[in-house]
Amino acid sequence: MLLRTPGRPSVALISDRTSLPRFWATVWLTGLGGAGKSENTQKARLRHIGAFYEACDARYGPDALDRAIGGGHVNAVLAMLGDFYLTVSTIQSPDSWDVSRWEAVRAFSKAVALLLTPWDAAWNVVPHYLESLGEIRRGDEGKFRFVRALPDLVLDELLAIAHPESELNPFKDERVRWRNWLIVHLLLLGGLRRGESLLLQVDSLKHDVDRVTGQLIYWLDVTTTEYEDERATKPSIKTAESHRQIPVLSDLVAIYEHYVNEMRVSDGDVPFLLTSARSSALSAESVTKMFEQYTAALSPVAYARFYECTGGKRHISPHDLRHTSATARYALFMAQEDGSKELTLQRMRAFFGWSVTSKMPELYAKAAIQDDLLRSWNDLFDKRILRLRAGNQ
Repeated sequence: MLLRTPGRPSVALISDRTSLPRFWATVWLTGLGGAGKSENTQKARLRHIGAFYEACDARYGPDALDRAIGGGHVNAVLAMLGDFYLTVSTIQSPDSWDVSRWEAVRAFSKAVALLLTPWDAAWNVVPHYLESLGEIRRGDEGKFRFVRALPDLVLDELLAIAHPESELNPFKDERVRWRNWLIVHLLLLGGLRRGESLLLQVDSLKHDVDRVTGQLIYWLDVTTTEYEDERATKPSIKTAESHRQIPVLSDLVAIYEHYVNEMRVSDGDVPFLLTSARSSALSAESVTKMFEQYTAALSPVAYARFYECTGGKRHISPHDLRHTSATARYALFMAQEDGSKELTLQRMRAFFGWSVTSKMPELYAKAAIQDDLLRSWNDLFDKRILRLRAGNQ
């Protein structure tokens, strides 16, 4: 069971039997590998580690894992790890949840063992044992992974449907239409994750004067906020590298400012940029439902194309627009005069908030090369997206 706390860490793993914190899980969370992660990531990992604790309780008795670690009973811990690995790895078709569960338990156990090794060298065997057990592979691993931009037809129809003046737009409220139009552009032109867009504040758009050209330049501050967030699903910044500043095109600036100055619903107490019709901070679920309604408005031909190219997905998701943005950005970065592959990958990591070791840019490089056989990315951005400013549909 998870429990929110008023201090640090902000969430704790609690024993269902005693309602007391799981000791070594708390130690791990405060500095051995859990610190620095978003609250949502912490919660997911703690749930996985909690399942490990519960399995140990059921087989070896209450608080068996904490007692074994605290008592220096290395062999008992190895037995518990072996039992849990067997339980998870023998599932007929492990999914991503099962894979993540074992990875969280491995990381937790390894971190605790490394902490204790200076006092007792016997703990040194735990990382080697975990290495021998290995990883758990998803049942569908080896199948083609669809990391693709939205097909031309689907993107064109989506933008036509989502435009605030479109007769196809499923939303009736003008303010909601403009808010949704801004969300589409934040994801598509800014390459933001859904949670990052929901964390933006009204003043997240910044500007300055370029000393060389004398023109105004704009950027978005993508980061966390100190304001209290009362949403049930709290948006978060995924990694340390995800805190960033991204350059903003004039198209996005115009939509952003029009929404803030003319269309945003606010009673003055909500600092977040995107608000609901009732003046509360917009929820993650609302954004997902927004794209479900846009998907339902697609023509049968466009929907069939989307379904085929995404491996059977039923709805356009916010992340599909980030996929589209990343695939196109790769081609644009490569097209620059100094666009070597290595420099392009570095720019991709900085723009999209990936770590320096992330393999995501390579996935989008492959996707860009595949789609380049079908269309020109310069045509996509120069002639399609960049002309989609208000009133130019």
